[in-house]
Amino acid sequence: MTDQTRPPANVTADIQVQFSFRVMHGDDPSRRSEPQKAVTRSLSLMGLVFESPSMEVGGFHLSFTPMSFAQNLLEITLDLGKKFKPIEALGQVDWYEKRSTIQGHTFLVGVNFVDLQPDALVILRQFLQTAHDVSR
Repeated sequence: MTDQTRPPANVTADIQVQFSFRVMHGDDPSRRSEPQKAVTRSLSLMGLVFESPSMEVGGFHLSFTPMSFAQNLLEITLDLGKKFKPIEALGQVDWYEKRSTIQGHTFLVGVNFVDLQPDALVILRQFLQTAHDVSR
């Protein structure tokens, strides 16, 4: 692959990838929600966007702790299919938007990766390059 055909380092793929996450309490990291399953709407080396029926998960707000407004974190495990092993990342909700639907409403949630190990970054880059090449 030449530099001209390689996607930029910050490529975002509008791709559906299954992942699981747990909300980690911003003031007490030992407090975590039960694992939740979700699907990405888009994915990049910097983070992901997904849809959620609620901003509350098992008594935890996805973004912050209500009492102190400390930022909660998301422990994320991305399932990248058969060719790539799952990767783990620590994320933080950067933004969210309430959207009206026929059934009521849903939330679009943007998450930035705040901790992605170098080996996981390499795997994610390879996965995104493969997804980019397939979509061409």
